Amino acid sequence: MKATIYLDVLSLWCLYADRSVDRLLSEYGQRLQFDWRISLIRGESPLGYGRDAEAFYYRRGAHLTGATLNPNWLSGPETTTLDANLVAEAARSLGKGGRDVPRALMDAAMIEGREVWRKEIAVEVAAEAAGLPRDRLATALADPRVRDTVLATTEEMLALGVSERPVIVFESAIPDRAILSGIWAYEPMAALCEAMLRDEERFLAFNAEYPQP
Repeated sequence: MKATIYLDVLSLWCLYADRSVDRLLSEYGQRLQFDWRISLIRGESPLGYGRDAEAFYYRRGAHLTGATLNPNWLSGPETTTLDANLVAEAARSLGKGGRDVPRALMDAAMIEGREVWRKEIAVEVAAEAAGLPRDRLATALADPRVRDTVLATTEEMLALGVSERPVIVFESAIPDRAILSGIWAYEPMAALCEAMLRDEERFLAFNAEYPQP
């Protein structure tokens, strides 16, 4: 079965979901092909609010999840999430498509409070996580195809008819499809994954024993 998460690397709910995905892959990783795609929360526009507002969102998030985040990465209303996400996609274009780079960018910003929205800091964090030279990553970042890909995957998510990130799309081989939007907790992810894998296995086993006429 396949699972694809649409995320913004500077979204608190995407960070919470990332931790739940750790558990999901630990439980179902042998039967689950997992991938990520960027979906910008504000497109190419600034967030339009400051650190105090972000701190409020983080307190609310902690009330739900029990996990406190650091708002110091956000400088002011001019802050965008664009460059940090472009850097993640640039690393993928160089063959570093695993979860290490998105995770490193999330943690550097929302755990350590580093200003990862700034291009040069995002490149530094991602290059270290990916084991890439900074100049090579910076060159990949300048390729217009990276921006085109990020804008396309953002539109791809919106075309699903959902708007709350993270969005996780589960697709089984039979083929069933389920979409979770705004869901960050492990339990609903795991329940859905278990049910779809069960149906997939039983369906395919039946077809193997009783081929269609």
